[in-house]
Amino acid sequence: MLRVCFISPEYLPLSGGTGAYVYYLSKELMKRGNFIGVVTASDETRDVKVMGQHRVFFLKTLKIPIVKSFQFAGSSFRKLNKIRGSFPVDIVHANLPLVPNFAVPSGFGRTLISTVHSTWKGEAEAIKSEPYSRLNSNEKFMVSFNWFLRIFEERMLERSNKIIAVSDFTRRELLQYYKIREDKIRVIHNGVDINKFKPAPDKATAKKEVGLNPRDIAILSVGRLYARKGLFTLIESMPLVTRQFPNARFIISGKGLSGEMKKLVNHAAKLGVRDNIVFTGYFPDRKLPRLYQAADVFAFSTFYENLPFAVLEALSTGLPVVSTNVGGIPEMIDSGKNGFLVQPFNSRELADRILFYLEHEPAASEMAFLARKTIEDRFDWRLIVEKVLSVYGEALS
Repeated sequence: MLRVCFISPEYLPLSGGTGAYVYYLSKELMKRGNFIGVVTASDETRDVKVMGQHRVFFLKTLKIPIVKSFQFAGSSFRKLNKIRGSFPVDIVHANLPLVPNFAVPSGFGRTLISTVHSTWKGEAEAIKSEPYSRLNSNEKFMVSFNWFLRIFEERMLERSNKIIAVSDFTRRELLQYYKIREDKIRVIHNGVDINKFKPAPDKATAKKEVGLNPRDIAILSVGRLYARKGLFTLIESMPLVTRQFPNARFIISGKGLSGEMKKLVNHAAKLGVRDNIVFTGYFPDRKLPRLYQAADVFAFSTFYENLPFAVLEALSTGLPVVSTNVGGIPEMIDSGKNGFLVQPFNSRELADRILFYLEHEPAASEMAFLARKTIEDRFDWRLIVEKVLSVYGEALS
């Protein structure tokens, strides 16, 4: 039995990719008899013994994203120092870039592993050409103080015995931006729970259950309302789709900082498609599979990603998917076979691929079938956890 302690400001409730990673990976590790501890951020400080092999240490932190990371890191350092005598750990598993290096006290645990979900440098490079007015306060801070954030990120990478990159794109990004030995890096993709995210037995019923009109065509996008998610491009594709399919509804699910939804609403109103958009806000994780099942097409117009859970979940649900040819997404989608890839910022190409699915139902169904098969063959968490355990073994040997 291994004793693994995850360090992540995201965990429960599930609301981001890093939290999903820790939740599903720890769940699979426990199924194999390992002990899991999780140090995470919350609205209040409390220790919870979920069961004999699972403990969660919730640390009270503010909700402002980057401020939250640093406050959480300080609280994590103090908590781990306090419990180190009574809480022996084999693997400390940190999650970057949200965990600065000082979150883990020196000598805590037998070895340190970091999973890299994205890099501060990569995120800044991705949005540097975006109009400043489209950036939220978190993104503005991240761009302005990127050099500062990278100091703590790089120190954690240097301390790590092994580094898990969630895509080969992430591996290349690490080697490009940081002085890291290549032999420390292992590429292990994110996974998906194929029993939770699965095709709908009855799409009309699923639509009713999430409050949609069964007669409407539902085009879904899931993710935080950040500039890099490319939602302005998605909105710009809408007039081209609704011209041919007036009953098309674009379902945008996700939360953002203050004012972000208003910017998107104003842009949609300017283009005359405000009535064709449904903003769900934060959609609870337990209901999220039903939202995917209610969709007819999944459209993801991002321009920076490493290996997004939203695309994995859409593919697993057996949806026809169109996404952008960026980051690690081509490692999931073979364009024209199990989905379509388009260039970022190209609203016309995005609309054309959505329209192809709507106008060619047999081809869309075949691609959706292959999407599901891709997940079953390569991205099931039960396959991913074995690769992670292999890295744990390497780090401890």
